[in-house]
Amino acid sequence: MKFPIQWMLRAATMMVLLASTAVMAHGVHIPIGKCWTESKHVICEGGESDGHPLPDALVEVISYDEKTLVSGKLDEKSRIRFARPDSEFYILIDDGPGQVIEIDWKDVKGI
Repeated sequence: MKFPIQWMLRAATMMVLLASTAVMAHGVHIPIGKCWTESKHVICEGGESDGHPLPDALVEVISYDEKTLVSGKLDEKSRIRFARPDSEFYILIDDGPGQVIEIDWKDVKGI
């Protein structure tokens, strides 16, 4: 039995549409973060673009010469507070594969 090319194209199109619907139903969660200064401290907050927090996400503050200056986790409000380093640094907030936020010291509000 031969199938006309149009029927095969329709079937392929339907499979693509059904597969993309499943992906869209799960939504895309993009990790976002921000940091600001208060007195001599830096406060960072992490979350997902849909508003979900990232409590217990790992946080590392790293100098430009790759030394870990601060290591910790986001609290129940998805925040961490640490003393402002004297040298240039960047902040990594890591909640697993595909969920990493990197913030350079120049992007910390108030510095």
